Amino acid sequence: MSKRVIKVTLSEKSIDNAIKELKNYKTWLKECTEKFIQALGEEGVQVATAKFQTAVYDGTNDVSVSVESRDNNKVAVVAVGSSVLFIEFGTGVKYPDNHPEAGKNGFTRGGYGYKLGRLENGWRYTGDPGSNGEVITTGKHAGEVHTYGNPANMSMYETVRELEEKFEEIARRCYT
Repeated sequence: MSKRVIKVTLSEKSIDNAIKELKNYKTWLKECTEKFIQALGEEGVQVATAKFQTAVYDGTNDVSVSVESRDNNKVAVVAVGSSVLFIEFGTGVKYPDNHPEAGKNGFTRGGYGYKLGRLENGWRYTGDPGSNGEVITTGKHAGEVHTYGNPANMSMYETVRELEEKFEEIARRCYT
């Protein structure tokens, strides 16, 4: 980060010059802050997108990640799609309930969606088998997909952790 020193003598011209330099510094600081916030958002989108795209998920992974401006000096990395919560927090009692923020956000294993995740023998659906879903080949359910659900991939949770690690590096890049 740039260190600024403003020298002032007790004269009208010197004080006017100091005021001008402070205004310039304020403008520079505002521009750098906007650049920094946007860079954090863009990095967050890249990281979250990669994490959602590689997530273990039985079904159609329809997650789309973007950055949205919020008020002054705020952006949010936003994930949308019908599979977001299932990928983030996991489904099915077969997998551990290990997302550190699931409980405080009201998510209990198998307790959301159609609550099929409570079924110990798994459940069936029609559609994309995804990572681990097994297409049933015989019987009256032939063509349907059997699943036990998915582990908590923690895509957004891990994105936050990565951004925390990259925070200082991004700040140094933006405030130079």
